Amino acid sequence: MEIAVLGSTGQTGRLIVARALQRGHDVIAIARRPEQVEAPVSGKLRVVQADVADPGSLAEAVSGVEVVLSGLGINKKQDPEILVEGAHQIVSAASRVIWLTSLGMGATEGALGAFNGALLKRILRHEWSAKAVSGAVVRDAGGTTVHAGPLTNKPYQSNGRLVRADEFKARMIPPTAPREGIAALMVAEAETPHFADADTIALFDSP
Repeated sequence: MEIAVLGSTGQTGRLIVARALQRGHDVIAIARRPEQVEAPVSGKLRVVQADVADPGSLAEAVSGVEVVLSGLGINKKQDPEILVEGAHQIVSAASRVIWLTSLGMGATEGALGAFNGALLKRILRHEWSAKAVSGAVVRDAGGTTVHAGPLTNKPYQSNGRLVRADEFKARMIPPTAPREGIAALMVAEAETPHFADADTIALFDSP
């Protein structure tokens, strides 16, 4: 299948690109700066320049693509509305979207308990509302949101799964998530959809 990856130059986005290629898919790596795309050399990889700030460029980049996987993130210097605008542009052009976001935000607010939830909201107030809105945009368009706890660079040991957000029991300590595992779960959901039109949480069992 053909998979487009938004945020393909980020730490997680790069792994999504690599995982999709390993699985034999045709991959479009979407990047504002194409020269920063780091991925295995493959005839199945195409790098396309597009920018949320350039109206229409994202829609054009994903036109006709079967599924878009987003690892799009922002830093404190960026306008959080990038997330909202990116979500709107992608769902208007793609048939299906799988959108990575943060556990405890948006549809999973309260998943970390009242105290930790309030602390998280204070720490991430810069992007709090934007993540909630962008996730809702994707879900309401029939897409899948993947909420992940603190991301790590630990190797993935095939011990992960997605669960529906409404089935998750609140816990004080957020479950960590290896970036490789997130990439694997998102590509697997693209291949065999189980959570269309749903908010999910990525969980990983202790090895």
